[in-house]
Amino acid sequence: MFRLARPLLATGLVAGLLATATGAVLPAAAQSEPLRLAQAGPPLDRAPMDVNVFYDQLGAYGSWVEHPDYQYVFIPANVGPGWRPYQEGRWIWTDQYGWYWESYEPFGWAAYHYGRWGYDPGYGWFWVPGDTWAPAWVTWRRGGGRTGWAPVGPDRPGYAVGRPAYYAPPVAESWVFVEDRYMAEQDLAVYVAPIPQISVYLQDAPDYYEPRWDDGYYVNRGFGLDVYDAPIRDRLYTREVVYVDRYDDIFYDDRDERLGIYAPRLAFGDRFVPPPRFDRDIAPDRRALIHQYVRDDQNLPGVFAPSAALLGAIDANRRRELRQERFRDPNRFRQQVEQIERERAGQLRDLRQQATARNDLLEQQRRQAVEQRRQQFERVRAEQRARAERVNTRPGGQPGMPGVRPGQRPDDMRANQQQLERQRAQQQQLRQQQGQQERVRQQQLQQQRASEQERARQQQMQQQRNVQQERAIQQQQMRQQAQQQRAVEQQRARQQQMQQQRNVQQERAIQQQQMRQQAQQQRAVEQQRARQQQMQQQRNVQQERAVQQQQMRQQAQQQRAQQQQILMQQRAAQQQQRAQQQRPPQQRPQANPQGRPGDPRDPRWMQPGMQ
Repeated sequence: MFRLARPLLATGLVAGLLATATGAVLPAAAQSEPLRLAQAGPPLDRAPMDVNVFYDQLGAYGSWVEHPDYQYVFIPANVGPGWRPYQEGRWIWTDQYGWYWESYEPFGWAAYHYGRWGYDPGYGWFWVPGDTWAPAWVTWRRGGGRTGWAPVGPDRPGYAVGRPAYYAPPVAESWVFVEDRYMAEQDLAVYVAPIPQISVYLQDAPDYYEPRWDDGYYVNRGFGLDVYDAPIRDRLYTREVVYVDRYDDIFYDDRDERLGIYAPRLAFGDRFVPPPRFDRDIAPDRRALIHQYVRDDQNLPGVFAPSAALLGAIDANRRRELRQERFRDPNRFRQQVEQIERERAGQLRDLRQQATARNDLLEQQRRQAVEQRRQQFERVRAEQRARAERVNTRPGGQPGMPGVRPGQRPDDMRANQQQLERQRAQQQQLRQQQGQQERVRQQQLQQQRASEQERARQQQMQQQRNVQQERAIQQQQMRQQAQQQRAVEQQRARQQQMQQQRNVQQERAIQQQQMRQQAQQQRAVEQQRARQQQMQQQRNVQQERAVQQQQMRQQAQQQRAQQQQILMQQRAAQQQQRAQQQRPPQQRPQANPQGRPGDPRDPRWMQPGMQ
């Protein structure tokens, strides 16, 4: 997630530069000068160390892994589910540096006071070495009765050399919030708000603070003890910081209210050698991954980083392009994040829904892991308290205390020593009283913690019962739904079968109807054809009759014509005969033995119709 107004973005990204260049105005607590003691700032009288001090002392507590942008990064091991930087430890107020993060994790002296923390799904949480010490490299938010902080993410390629350009966290899930009433607890991991509530807490926390460069070292004095109510303020731990020469000498002194820290002065130079042992990549089961995500609230102010859900939705190449854009142009980086949010809206919604379904289980696993590590932290606390006694009894005074100034006389030294002893005796008596009060308060806290643990166990058992009941209800609902689904499917199958039968019957009826229609049509055609044939036959008969009648008429006409011709021939013959009879005998023609010309009995005179 990446939601903020443009003015807030500009302020958040360049506040560190403005504080240095222009002396930006901070709250009153930030403007007051820190107490100038010999312990203020890492010791400058010792030769600086290089990055090998981290390689040598952190390798036993995690893995060094090669990174394409940050050279070599440290990945802590065995941190448990739900782990985040600056989550397991406590805040101590110091006059020298303001808020100092004390962690009992073995890598905490380095990873919480040098360098930067980053996050990538391909690596999980990782730490980039740096050369500048700070009481805590975090950015702050306050408001609504809550205090929140988040690690400062890398702002450039390579190791974190010098001051950061801006103080944006690596991902939105980096923010750790507690209610103000828990700010004085020794182990804040028990009281941190669940990750899905970060967006709500940020919305109610408008006040933000960042580390400030103060004459050679960083301080966390954006707000002081006075922002808390008296009951909380009285319980907050205040200590004087002194330095030790080795990591093994770190101590916590309840009696003299001192804190021995290991803060070597570092100078990396221009070239960085690789660790003696490092990996090319890290297996998924060795990564400290984020499995819960902030809610996708619109216009959320102050979230200067994308959500881990968004980084998980894109591939490694696209994540690297985003990192490089963040180095070059934070505003352009913000625009690209918003574009990816729009492009992958459906995928991000599915990832958040899947995480929401597992929130209760993930939070329970985180609390169990914190409870398991608490015993280890208690052992580390006891060792640091015992170490304070050994350090106090060493010859040569206490570590980090001011030594004798050049030219100081022994009498002055004895007088100063006596005065110091009297002050120490008074402070010892006062500390004993405070120690007694502290023991009473610790007993009360233990009782309160025991009752809270009992309530937590009861709540956990109730939650488990609720979960079981919900599962039983869900199973019952699923069975009912399955039965209903089966009934619906059976009903649907019956309906489909009946519909198929009806369809078959309809098809048969249609086919029979079509067959009847075809038969009727066939009969009609045949009848029509029969009628036509009958009519044709009748016409043929009539035609034949007409032809016969015509022929008979023609024959009758021919016969009449022949008869008329015969009659005419007969008349002509008769007339000729009468004419001959009327002539004299000598003029009469000779008899023709073959017949007389014109004799009707002569075949030559027969007409064709008379033969």
